Amino acid sequence: MINSIKGIVTEKTSGSICLENQGIEWILEASAMSISSAPAVGEEARLYTWMYHREDAMGLFAFTTRNERFLFLDLISVSGVGPKGALKILSAARTEQIVQYLEEENLDGLSSLPGLGKKTAQKILLQLKGKLTWDDSASPGAASGPGGELIESLTAMGFDKRQVQSVVRNLLQDPAFQDLSAEKKEQEIIRRAIIELSS
Repeated sequence: MINSIKGIVTEKTSGSICLENQGIEWILEASAMSISSAPAVGEEARLYTWMYHREDAMGLFAFTTRNERFLFLDLISVSGVGPKGALKILSAARTEQIVQYLEEENLDGLSSLPGLGKKTAQKILLQLKGKLTWDDSASPGAASGPGGELIESLTAMGFDKRQVQSVVRNLLQDPAFQDLSAEKKEQEIIRRAIIELSS
């Protein structure tokens, strides 16, 4: 999978961003939010990507943040929400707003987004509540560091993503762990986090 493409923005349309990288110009489908927040034409940009591939079609989707891509992937995991539908949802509101609707179980707010009726909004709420792949702390790339790996490991054990993020962030700042080796520090944080999350 292509994680990201870095290059010069050559064009922006209502549904895509064109990016030139080493003589190759990529057409990347994107949400209205990503298109508006991407650098201006002629400037350099780094866009996170996701490739769509079927027997009869192929496309590359672009996101200005990792969290928008995380939310896109979460949305398309819900039956009835395809890539185009997910882009419509992401075009209608900021990712943080959509996450807030999900965490607060705000069915009216979620179903008010274009392309989402109440039935589909209910399915999204049921499937994604408390299970979003989201990193509150993150600048691009943060989830690939030790904190991100710890969060992913604990979430895979079945703990709530938001609770895991809060506990791990607090433990990473605990002075008791600062003098430990990286490996020992991760082991101790995992142990302590499991105790806190299980209580």
